[in-house]
Amino acid sequence: MDGISVIICAHNSAERIRPTIDALARCRANFPVEIIVVDNNSTDGTAGRAREAWDACGNDRFAFSIVEEPQAGLAYARRAGVRAASFGIVVFCDDDNWLAEDYLMHAKRIMRDPKVGAAGGCSTPANPENLPPWFYTFSWGFAVGVPLSRIAQLPDEPAAARSVDALWGAGLVTRRDIIKYLYTLPGFPALSGRKGAELLSGEDLEISACLLSAGYRLLFSESLRFKHDIAPKRLQTAYAKRLFANFERGFVVHGQYTKMIGAFETPLRAASVGCARIIKHMLLGRLTRESLLSLLAALRLPALMTSDQRRIYETVRSLRMLRSQNVSTEVLQNVGSESPA
Repeated sequence: MDGISVIICAHNSAERIRPTIDALARCRANFPVEIIVVDNNSTDGTAGRAREAWDACGNDRFAFSIVEEPQAGLAYARRAGVRAASFGIVVFCDDDNWLAEDYLMHAKRIMRDPKVGAAGGCSTPANPENLPPWFYTFSWGFAVGVPLSRIAQLPDEPAAARSVDALWGAGLVTRRDIIKYLYTLPGFPALSGRKGAELLSGEDLEISACLLSAGYRLLFSESLRFKHDIAPKRLQTAYAKRLFANFERGFVVHGQYTKMIGAFETPLRAASVGCARIIKHMLLGRLTRESLLSLLAALRLPALMTSDQRRIYETVRSLRMLRSQNVSTEVLQNVGSESPA
């Protein structure tokens, strides 16, 4: 029976790692579970504090290990965790996420559907009394509430699950093999995620786009719940402004992926839209290399793209090829299973 690998990417997390581990230790599971803490270039004794927390929690049902990743950056920490994972389903648990006791059970149930590439859920702040008045206006940026792409859709019932076009990385449930494959592609990731004090972001948008490129569905499920322990320093206006200013790069990259996917799915439509965009931007005096992207992708002209655009193009192309191979294999397997004995 396959299990779940929970990956905690931790950079200087000594002061916040214990309640995260305590919450994981309380999770229910009737399948194997391993907890992998990736110590990402920490200088505050994160690894030792994580080990102490696990030894103190008294959980002898789950395996526990610590992996060192000296290259700073959330994407590199996730890569190290995925490479160390033993099971086909992985959960990316941030070092300040307190997963609900039934989180892993719901994750396992949702991922039984082979068409689902990733699932995410909603979170609530661990200490709501400490939140500033402006917080809930911008809560999606702190991985609280529901993802931005889900805001316009109210659920029909409490346990409703809906397809979305992007999920945040906090509490992300996904498949090890496809994420592991992503990290073999030379153009992935275009975004490295946070690096120490640098508030770089958007790698979760990139993962979402890549899974869509590979033909998977993304699900938002209200049954996946966790609490987000937001540090007081992150609730200062100056920090929030820096955080949101860095979202722009992630949105740009996600938009480029969307244009590439559209160009592969419906090239004629993408070419038409691309031509219309070029004319519009010329009339408005806003013509840039980005204006040409849809048309160049539809015409399969990566040589005329910027180097960043070309890397994303090659990533999408590789994922489309993988998708075709998987579909062909599935067809052959179905034919074989239907053959008379």
